[in-house]
Order: sequence, then structure tokens, then C-alpha cells
Amino acid sequence: MARSTGKRRRSRSRTAEVVVGVSCLGLGVTAVVVPLLAARGEQAPIRTASIEEPTTAAVAPAAQAPPPAEKEEKKAKRKESKYSDKDALAYFDDRWDDATHGHITDIRTTGTYLRIYTDLPESSDNSPASLRLCERGMQYLAELGVKKRVVFVQARTGGNGNPVLANVLGPKDDCRVTYPKPKS
Repeated sequence: MARSTGKRRRSRSRTAEVVVGVSCLGLGVTAVVVPLLAARGEQAPIRTASIEEPTTAAVAPAAQAPPPAEKEEKKAKRKESKYSDKDALAYFDDRWDDATHGHITDIRTTGTYLRIYTDLPESSDNSPASLRLCERGMQYLAELGVKKRVVFVQARTGGNGNPVLANVLGPKDDCRVTYPKPKS
């Protein structure tokens, strides 16, 4: 067999090919990761009390305040973060001191949405404690003067994240979680 007499391509060394490939990969990763990290650093806190103007509704103090040592113990159990709504937590602490209140681990607001995180298990949907917390969340938003109130009471973090135990999504909704009917 005869070899072609045409112009031959100059062969590159294997090392040169690897260097070019790794350089391209590095540039591609940099092009993707740097904007993501920059966006992550610029993220502002989500918490806002409400979109509507709050009314001047007076908040009634709690009937009986627990001893300061017990309050500190309950606060230590919480998993507050920079997104926690300190005003809502203080409101709930001042108003209620019962077993239901003891389940709260965090409260966050985003616009008119109130999320109450609890230590209740995922199986506690529509339980008396979750329904009571939902009603208290509605009361809190009403006293702030929020017209379009949305409340979620969420279970402790598990395999499904924080499942919703009770919620209010609109004016005609109660705190019970409803399930779609199975298709036949």
C-alpha cells in the first residue's frame, strides 16, 4: 500500500492535547462558578413585615409571663437564622406560653407569607397543634393589618424538606391541609 503524498498534518504531542483540554475545562468551570458565587454574595435578606401599610392595632400583653429562665431555655431550643422574623417571634413569645407554642423552632415572613417552622413530625398534618399555630399566625398577620394573609405551618426538616402541616392560601381557606382526590 502506498502512502498519500498530500500534505501531512503536523502531529501534536499527547501532552499538548491534554494541556489544551484542561485549560478549556478550567475556563468553562470558571465562567459558570464565578457568576454563581457573585450572585450568592449579593443576595439580600428576604424578610419583610408586610406589603400593605400596617394598622395601629394594639398588641395585648400576655396574661401570665413565664419566668425568665424558662424563656431563655425555650429560645435556646430554636433554630433562628438571619431570616428569622424577630418581631413575630417576640409576638408569639409574649402572647402564648403553652405546649403548642413550645413546638415553634423558627418564624419567617416573606411579603405577606408567614412560615412557622416546628419540631412536629411529618405525620402531624391537620393536628390540633398545627391548626392552632396556623390560627395564631393568621391572628398575627391580621393585627399587622395584612389583607391577603398566607400562613404555612411546617414540620421539622426530614427527607421531604419541611412538609406543610397546616396552611391558609386565601380568604376562603381554613387552616386544614387539603389533598387532591386520587384519579380513578
